[in-house]
Amino acid sequence: MNFKEIKEIKDKIMSGYQITRDEALQLSTTGHIEALYYSANQLRAKFCGFRFEMCSMFNVINGTCEEDCHWCPLSKISTIDYAAYQNFELYKVIERIAELHGKGVRRIELSAAHRSLNDEQLDDVINYYNAISAKCDIGLCASLGTLSLQQLQRLKAETKVKRYHCNIETSERFYPSVCTTNDIHDKYRTLQDAAKVGFQLCSGGIIGMGETMEDRIDMALKLRELGVNSISLNILFAFNGTPFEKHPMLGNQEILTTFALFRFINPRAQIRFARGRSLIKIIEKEALQAGINASAVGEILVAAKSTDIDNDIKVFKSEGFIL
Repeated sequence: MNFKEIKEIKDKIMSGYQITRDEALQLSTTGHIEALYYSANQLRAKFCGFRFEMCSMFNVINGTCEEDCHWCPLSKISTIDYAAYQNFELYKVIERIAELHGKGVRRIELSAAHRSLNDEQLDDVINYYNAISAKCDIGLCASLGTLSLQQLQRLKAETKVKRYHCNIETSERFYPSVCTTNDIHDKYRTLQDAAKVGFQLCSGGIIGMGETMEDRIDMALKLRELGVNSISLNILFAFNGTPFEKHPMLGNQEILTTFALFRFINPRAQIRFARGRSLIKIIEKEALQAGINASAVGEILVAAKSTDIDNDIKVFKSEGFIL
């Protein structure tokens, strides 16, 4: 697409139009990338304003996972001895949450690096959420795997959790190339059930695992179909000891183009930096002007280092965002 065509489709989206798959594919090959990024930023400003949401994440279920997710250092096929996977100590976490909240973090997510939870584990997590709620008035999110409808109903009824997260990771076509022990349709079902019981939805995936731009577009379209209003975009961190340890890093332009396309396809969603953000510091400010309007900060699960939240705040504010 040329400059004029990019502007025309951006204007149509601003009037309520939903971009098609073919149009997204055409955008992905444009030679007018600056126009693409600029238009994505305009869509973000139109539909989301300048409010920027920071969230932080904490693991609650420890130990290696039974899944074979090829990107993950905790999967059963990883050869990593991940000593940094610390036990969840609630009182320390509550202290840290209060500190992060004071700096402007508006949501925290408790996460389990497993397919799902049994009812006893869910009891513990519900108690964790209620202990946090008693000490800190912060938005609560959950990333607890493919819970059953009944478990999701309990979580909704017994806690103040408002948002449920379950990454679909990639396109349906490519998913068997990155995980064989889990069915992507179980993830779809979990998100659909979470919406049924009244949760806001958070989902997304990882880019840089060997998928094509077409796969990324299909993932973005699926997230739109599912009604996901918070999209986490992770960039593969190629851990030694995982099957993806030798995967090359995506080029900067490909990453920025992916962010922009997600904004064109999901103009009203929060589109969030997640894991792997440390790999793209050189283009971080450009990404913030190409559709990104949220970020994980502070603790970011087991597969990424904690971020420097004070510096993060400076960067986000310098790009015109309100925290």
